[in-house]
Amino acid sequence: MSAPAALAADPFKVSIRVEGKSRTLVKERKVTLADAPIIKDGNPEHSCNGQEAIGALQAGTGGEWSGKWFEGLGYSADTIMGNTPASPGYFELWVNHRLSSTGLCQTHVAAGDDVLLFVQDCEFDPALGACKDPVTPLGVRVAKTLKRGRVATIRYVGYSPKGAATPEPGATVYVNGRKLGKTGKKGTVTVKGTKLGKATVYATDRGHVRSETATVRIVR
Repeated sequence: MSAPAALAADPFKVSIRVEGKSRTLVKERKVTLADAPIIKDGNPEHSCNGQEAIGALQAGTGGEWSGKWFEGLGYSADTIMGNTPASPGYFELWVNHRLSSTGLCQTHVAAGDDVLLFVQDCEFDPALGACKDPVTPLGVRVAKTLKRGRVATIRYVGYSPKGAATPEPGATVYVNGRKLGKTGKKGTVTVKGTKLGKATVYATDRGHVRSETATVRIVR
């Protein structure tokens, strides 16, 4: 009697964002990951599960990326949306504000996870066994709604490779694409809600990847 066929896992959604050296390549968006193989080089033996981190990259870019296959590691992401980092730069993978220690094909993701790829351009230091002065992500914390005429505090943090968040002073904050100012010692800046509707906020800082864009809804 033959063994029963394995059941496919249910689809689920994750968020994906890709940052190039100087611009956002894929704005943060939610994508659905299905239990289907991903093969980038035409070789059926080079197959990865679509519900690993590679599935988020595939869905978020519409397949507009390429990379080499490495035995035991799977695919690298060498070019994304036509952007190939100059040496020694490369695309680095983080999940839920933590550096992934595994590749695209081996990094497990679950419903609601945040997947981020960005250009890491630090040089490897043999003495440290790691990058010297690595680029790390910024994160934003702000209320989702704000009453018109009230003031909101926007807080920015920098994430360590292990996911520790610390206040990020000196980050440049933008509201609706216009420069608001820099964060203070506690990594915060304030903004007043003046017009009804939605306001978008993000920040940049030297040595960090720009933050995700947060949307604040200004209400009566």
